[in-house]
Amino acid sequence: MEAMVYLGPQGTFCEEAAKAFCQLTGMQLKISPCPTIGDCAESVEDLKARFGIVPLENSLEGSVHDTLEILTTSHQLRILAELALNIEHCLLSQAADIEEIKLVYSHPQALAQCKSYLRQKLSPAKQIPVVSTAEAAAMAAKQGAGTAAIAGRQAAEFYGLPILAAGIQDATSTTRFIVLGRENEQIGEPVKTSLVFSVKNVAGSLYRVLGAFAAHHVNLTRIESRPAGSRLGDYIFFVDLDGSLADSAVRAALREAGREAVMLKLLGSYPVLVPPGA
Repeated sequence: MEAMVYLGPQGTFCEEAAKAFCQLTGMQLKISPCPTIGDCAESVEDLKARFGIVPLENSLEGSVHDTLEILTTSHQLRILAELALNIEHCLLSQAADIEEIKLVYSHPQALAQCKSYLRQKLSPAKQIPVVSTAEAAAMAAKQGAGTAAIAGRQAAEFYGLPILAAGIQDATSTTRFIVLGRENEQIGEPVKTSLVFSVKNVAGSLYRVLGAFAAHHVNLTRIESRPAGSRLGDYIFFVDLDGSLADSAVRAALREAGREAVMLKLLGSYPVLVPPGA
């Protein structure tokens, strides 16, 4: 059976996304966790797994730096699909009452997404960031009633922890996951394209690159700049757009943008999968 890796450990939202991917595509895949996003990518590059699924961005906390770094630097991987999950954070603990809780473990983004609840209900408790919500649940299960975790229902079930409160995030939170694969893979009908580019640090250069898409009526759904990592003032730009490489307008816009850009790399042209109930 072919393999799919995800950012672990077991009980994370990424595992939930991996299971949703298998359900939506009908693929029979052995899914297994990796400790880091880099390890997920390496498993696919080294042919140990056919696919890897990792988080790209969250609607409250923004983009995941490690994923953007891999997309920029890898010469073998591309985005094959995306899916978005609504994230419900729960307070998990063996405590009989919330006032018993002295320590709260979770991933830094989960802690940030629940800051209002923590301030109002658990202000005396110490917040301890860990590498994943699943690890937080494992810590709370091991350490007993004085500790709690912020994690999902899947982690509660996996680690045998009661849910003291559900839906404690400050606002509706959605995480966008992407499926990484190799160049020769194709999943479904592409409707979206992602790329990264850089421009000369001169007046009008960025305007001309973006203008190429406007001129060909290509809708950009996301644009984000990040330091290029070379010298201060140099940036790279991540772009998502509606359409695929099968669209003549998209191809024309990319050709025109490529003539102005210093670097332009396609990250993938792919379908958007919609989980049940999304």
